[in-house]
Amino acid sequence: MVKHNHAIPNVHLRKHWHHLVKTFFNQPAKKKQRQEARQAKATRLFPRPVSYLRPMVRCPTRRYNMKVRYGRGYTLEELKLAGLNAAYARTIGIAVDHRRQDTSMETRDLNVKRLKAYLSKLILFPTKNSRKMAKKMADTKDAKPRKLIVEEATADKLSSAAAKKQVQGKEVLPLQEQMVREKPQGITAEMKAEKAFTKLRTEKVRAKYDGVRRKRAELARKEAEEKAAKGQ
Repeated sequence: MVKHNHAIPNVHLRKHWHHLVKTFFNQPAKKKQRQEARQAKATRLFPRPVSYLRPMVRCPTRRYNMKVRYGRGYTLEELKLAGLNAAYARTIGIAVDHRRQDTSMETRDLNVKRLKAYLSKLILFPTKNSRKMAKKMADTKDAKPRKLIVEEATADKLSSAAAKKQVQGKEVLPLQEQMVREKPQGITAEMKAEKAFTKLRTEKVRAKYDGVRRKRAELARKEAEEKAAKGQ
């Protein structure tokens, strides 16, 4: 029995919380499923590597640019310096990213070196078409040898232990970060006299007004030429 002039009890206890809860009881089964999928992919791609060769890039912003990670793909400039083109690079397990533009010369040189190291270790299996072409060229008299970007492996290389070994995982070539450590040195009088902040501000202002000053100098030169022409 309700006493006094209070609100009528209307308690909402039926929240149906079990509809809002998501469970993952299938986590162990999914883990096994992913493992079996990786094994099936490795078997299907054998003897090719499971993943593509990725470039070495630095993380963006000044906060993280000291860290090295794998990039999406090699730039067209890096491939050109290594003697490859984008279409052919994709067929031999090299990832290509035509949108990436790297302004760092050090990173570019390291990636070119990385590509050349990969090509030196690469064992290229001949395809059916290449075998047919080689047989056709052998039968034809005065046939010129085919020009290949990367030479196909010989029979000795194909029967070697390295040809039967498959690279599994993301690391086709591991990242090799070069740590440059400078030796400790004493502070000289020239270093003390150097005003780094003033120099940076001066260069910033110079870069800002460079176009205006060039235009002004060009106008002054034209006016001087016109005056000289009128005086003659």
